[in-house]
Amino acid sequence: MSNQTELLRQQPAPSQPHPAVRRDNTPSVYLIDGTSLLFRAYYGMHPRTSEDGLEVGAVVGMGQLLHGFLRRERASLCAVVFDAGQVTFRNRIDPRYKANRGDPPPDLEPQFPLAQQLVRALGFCVLSEADYEADDLMATAARLARAAGYPVRLVSPDKDLAQVVSDTWPEVVLQDPKSGDLLDSKGVHAKFGVPPEQIVEYMALVGDTTDNVLGVRGVGPKAARALINVFGTVDKIYQNLDRVAFIGVRGAKSLGKKLSAGHREAVLARQLVELDSYAPLDWPIDSLERHVCWHGPEKHADAFFARLRADYLLRNFRRLFAG
Repeated sequence: MSNQTELLRQQPAPSQPHPAVRRDNTPSVYLIDGTSLLFRAYYGMHPRTSEDGLEVGAVVGMGQLLHGFLRRERASLCAVVFDAGQVTFRNRIDPRYKANRGDPPPDLEPQFPLAQQLVRALGFCVLSEADYEADDLMATAARLARAAGYPVRLVSPDKDLAQVVSDTWPEVVLQDPKSGDLLDSKGVHAKFGVPPEQIVEYMALVGDTTDNVLGVRGVGPKAARALINVFGTVDKIYQNLDRVAFIGVRGAKSLGKKLSAGHREAVLARQLVELDSYAPLDWPIDSLERHVCWHGPEKHADAFFARLRADYLLRNFRRLFAG
């Protein structure tokens, strides 16, 4: 960890919006999970080839999904966030992390750089950083946007981002990119049984099969919720193993033994599921709105979209930007 990052971590989180920003008319900064959009397009759209014979169906489909979302939301401040690769700092913590996923389909892999090209050609701010996942960058960008006085919408289906949600102004909400449904702090609690600030503790116990994070074997969602509601954190659970048998949940008498056996996995899972909100992201807080403001498709975009055989998509974005 760099000295600069350590100093940033020691700074208190903002409790008030920037003095030049009024709470009642401040636009939200939309942080859009571009990687998940690309995968959704790949599995939901028809294949198609570019003029030079390259498979580009997922890229064009992602552009269509992005256009549909922006047409509904009328977002003016936004950034599209991508994973930089399959290997991140979490693989050094645990080589098993996401080892269950395998490589992307061969016809999808070449479309990752094209997806970023498409988004940049459309005039959007793009975020991607080696060694970090899109979720880490979204958590970092959300922290910086809030420091500048802007509320945030995290547009992603990833439940890990529930830990970033906050009702404290400037608020952060999680938005499903398909349905548009919003998840605030109450919604997170209703869905998981714990508030956003305890999502990491909860997932440390139950794990995450999607990312091959094991958690504690034999501890399911009901038991995890009960444990977190009583003790608050994983550390306090392990400091009070002698009290676990009395928490008033089915199977409580055997929970202490399961927790004791799974202590290492719980600690490891917590490291893996906690997002790094201090990723090396160079965002100018003093001029954030100008930095993330969608300025419409670039003038040079015509050649790129002609190559994709998707001139119509570029026209749709230009009409959308024109209003």
